[in-house]
Amino acid sequence: MQNEKKSIDIQNAGKKNDLQVWNTNSGWFQIFKYEADNIVNIQNQKVLDVAGGKDAEGQKVLVWALHNGLNQRWKILYLDNKEEEQDKGWDKDYGLFRNRPFFIKSRMKTGRVIEVLNNKNIVIKN
Repeated sequence: MQNEKKSIDIQNAGKKNDLQVWNTNSGWFQIFKYEADNIVNIQNQKVLDVAGGKDAEGQKVLVWALHNGLNQRWKILYLDNKEEEQDKGWDKDYGLFRNRPFFIKSRMKTGRVIEVLNNKNIVIKN
């Protein structure tokens, strides 16, 4: 997301499986880590999941219990090709580099990326 004051957020403080983009407040429902190709919530251990396992343009992304299907596996693609000092800014607790913009790419066949629609909804798109 390009707005640093917004975060991926599990709706209603985690009472639903739906995701949204919301004002950053650092609640547990906004904190995820990248681990073994999954993006895992630190509290409830649910992972980002392409709804219904459908590899379709505009398909909704939500959180779900881990089953490790391709619809739950992701690749982080950093926008820069920074080769030097690969551990600079590395956050071992969350599995990401700090302060480096990135895409979240699905491991499903078409390799769509997470995109925000209407400043709120999270889907996969080409």
